[in-house]
Amino acid sequence: RGSPYAKPLETIVVEWSGKLVYMQDVLEEWLKCQKTWLYLEPIFASPDIMRQMPTEGRRFQKVDQMWRQTMQTGADAPAVLQVMSIDNLKNHFLEANKTLELVQKGLNDYLETKRNAFPRFYFLS
Repeated sequence: RGSPYAKPLETIVVEWSGKLVYMQDVLEEWLKCQKTWLYLEPIFASPDIMRQMPTEGRRFQKVDQMWRQTMQTGADAPAVLQVMSIDNLKNHFLEANKTLELVQKGLNDYLETKRNAFPRFYFLS
């Protein structure tokens, strides 16, 4: 934008700059969501955990559904601009990350109660 050669293309440069900043923000939230989802998915795949932690299980299922839909959309339309044009994509990931934090906190609290009841569980992380 500071280049004198960009002056004739300023509107296009500003538009693309905005798109790229948005993509960066979305990808940061996406990767954060992916990391947490990958950690929690095998845990909440267990019916036993779902029975013992129904609130966190429902929260995780909600995020899981959004995650799988987004991944399917990304697989169907591999062009990044198509995926970034999904309505409220950044907000979806922000909400998913907040929900996953709540799920992880609930899981940690659950594990802490189990550790207090059974001290041998202190060896589990």
